[in-house]
Amino acid sequence: MKRFVYFALSAFFIAAGGTLRAQDIRGAVRDADDRPLAGASVYWAGTTVGASTDAEGTFLLHRVKGYDRLVASYLGYVNDTLRIDEAVQRADFALRAEGVELEGVVVEGNLSGNFVKRDGIVKGEMISFAGLCKMACCNLAESFENSASVTVGYSDAISGARQIKMLGLAGTYTQILDENRPIMRGLSAPYGLSYTPGMWLNSIQVSKGVASVTAGHEAITGQINLEHRKPTDSERLFVNLYLDDELRPEANVSTAFPVSRDKKLSSVVLLHGSGDTDVRKMDHNHDGFRDLPRSAQFNVANKWLYAADNGTQVRWGWKFVQESRLGGMLDYRNTDAMREAMFRDWDWQAEGTRMPLYGSHIRNRNANGYFKVGMPVGPSVYDEAEQDEMRSNLAFVADFDHFDEEAYFGLNDYSGNQNSLALNLMYNHYFTYRSSLNVGVQAHLDYYRETLGNDTPWLGSDRAYDFGRDEEEVGAYAEYTYAVRDKFSVVAGLRGDYNAFYDRFFLTPRGHVKWNVTPSTTLRASAGLGYRSTNVITDNIGMLATGRELVIPALGDLDRLEKALTLGGSLTQTFGLVNPGDATLSFDYFRTQFCNSVVVDQEYDAQTIRVYDSDGRSFTDTYQIDFSWTPVERLDIFATFRYTDSRMTIDRPDGTTARVERPLVSEYKTLLNIQYATKFRRWVFDATAQLNGPARIPTQTGDLADSRYSPRYPMFYAQVSRKVGKFDIYVGCENIADYRQEDPILNAANPYDYKFNSMNVWGPLMGRKFYAGLRFNLY
Repeated sequence: MKRFVYFALSAFFIAAGGTLRAQDIRGAVRDADDRPLAGASVYWAGTTVGASTDAEGTFLLHRVKGYDRLVASYLGYVNDTLRIDEAVQRADFALRAEGVELEGVVVEGNLSGNFVKRDGIVKGEMISFAGLCKMACCNLAESFENSASVTVGYSDAISGARQIKMLGLAGTYTQILDENRPIMRGLSAPYGLSYTPGMWLNSIQVSKGVASVTAGHEAITGQINLEHRKPTDSERLFVNLYLDDELRPEANVSTAFPVSRDKKLSSVVLLHGSGDTDVRKMDHNHDGFRDLPRSAQFNVANKWLYAADNGTQVRWGWKFVQESRLGGMLDYRNTDAMREAMFRDWDWQAEGTRMPLYGSHIRNRNANGYFKVGMPVGPSVYDEAEQDEMRSNLAFVADFDHFDEEAYFGLNDYSGNQNSLALNLMYNHYFTYRSSLNVGVQAHLDYYRETLGNDTPWLGSDRAYDFGRDEEEVGAYAEYTYAVRDKFSVVAGLRGDYNAFYDRFFLTPRGHVKWNVTPSTTLRASAGLGYRSTNVITDNIGMLATGRELVIPALGDLDRLEKALTLGGSLTQTFGLVNPGDATLSFDYFRTQFCNSVVVDQEYDAQTIRVYDSDGRSFTDTYQIDFSWTPVERLDIFATFRYTDSRMTIDRPDGTTARVERPLVSEYKTLLNIQYATKFRRWVFDATAQLNGPARIPTQTGDLADSRYSPRYPMFYAQVSRKVGKFDIYVGCENIADYRQEDPILNAANPYDYKFNSMNVWGPLMGRKFYAGLRFNLY
């Protein structure tokens, strides 16, 4: 492994040194009196490739293959042209003045909140910053309430860990990227959605189906890419303050600023703080348990960017998160005395004593650091018809992540520690403007220390698990792209990876096709394999919030490497209802078929939750229709309907198997969102309505005939925003109809029993919630 890292770094720096020679032109632009002209334009004649001069009038511009005439222009001066052959490395211009008059214009822009992207080879949904502002949007999980493709829920009613579903499967099968850098891998997965504040983001891009092989082999159902606030953003200070009727405050602050006078080095600092005051102990269904845990969270992140004149960019940054969650009964506190009482007095009925308070506490810490460098390589490839250029590039990314968790759920005691290092060296070569090849090598080094104590004395069992392991993986990939803009695109990729822990080599082929049948009709298709190494406990953290015995095979006896085939496609049609091109209708279908899966089965019998791997038939079919319409300026209407058929094979005690509907997957979801903004967005009105279909609730007796379905239920949201100077003031209400799942915790009267279960959450845990806040922008 050390040899691989050494080779990757050496190859990168050797290639970097060898590809920058004689590919750039330096020079200066001055007037007739030899004074520098700052902001002058220098470009290759016949192209749109150019650069601007700095305060000293100097410039640096890369060459364009096939073009040798260099033009300098400046407002109020006559253009000058020089012929540059391959031996010339410097060009100096002297411009003479002429008179020019200027006119000014005022431009008003408007960007929809949620919309289906028309470009891109895969069908994607864009959630812009305007979309992130449609609701309270406290964190990433809550940013998807208006999403057509993503469903948000809870893993259980004790930890309050948020989870998403895409294509009818848990969010662990969806790859999360931070500006194309994979994150939330491993033990942090159940909490990571809560560790990215929505107000830290500029946008979210959601794509369904398999993704590019360059990002890895883990994206099985889709990919979510987060675009954070940038060091180069024009907002020098952004503040978001929030308070709801549960007296939960939240604050988000970001500040972007240039560090150097020439603005080549810039940085952004992001801060977040939130916590529950615990003035109101929320128990809407009166079961004696908190509806959600009392939590406190602090986040800080710092991102840097250095942009050189020759196009090289160096990015680095770090992030730290600390969080605590206290769940369980209303009066439970995280004290030694209360915790000891649970172990001592769990048999309170037999002893005739008072039942000890059931409680849970989670303490998480997460630290991340990354380094990215990318540089253009060789001359660019220019296309006259497109008036655009492409340039080969070389990049290297190093990412380190540390996550540490100490938690208990009643008598279940969990400890997890993960240290991960990811390295990626890639080269993207353009043969022509339309065709390119992306090749690279990657390494993932994951070191886990993980223990679980599953103490269920009411069942006469006390199991202890140690899942400490080292997972080292290396891989290489190649991906070819051929694209004719606005007509046809095809991407074919293949990667091979060797995982030392499994001692297994596996191939991941993937392909995508996009065809613009007409200027307003787009057809897309994709297919490919995906692999994912399962983290049994944290991927299913809700099973710790039960009174059941956990039966988990040893690491060597469980094939945790899941394999699945995902294929599908979409048809998108743009048309006019009131004005040309003001409406879009889209239909898509995706199927995910598992070849090997890890099953967490709570239906095997009434007293256990059993984990096993299965090659039995398991699949999910998803159909979706999206409609967006802008009938008049600043009025956006978005509607969607999704139907899901998800089934899996489970083992039965008599040695047979049974195919059942995948539990807790809603059969359908329909959504309608309407937003209207007045001129210059002084007032913005948002309203959202959802109807969620039934989901199968797992049987608690072991008899599949006893399983039942949740009711269909509606959800309504509304928000009004008002712009006052540099402030945006907003008020809103979530879950207006005050709909709640009445029994998120089964057998709440006695949590020290195998019948206690809080992991079967299918609906809202909180009722109606009013909130208010303000956003401040300083440019």
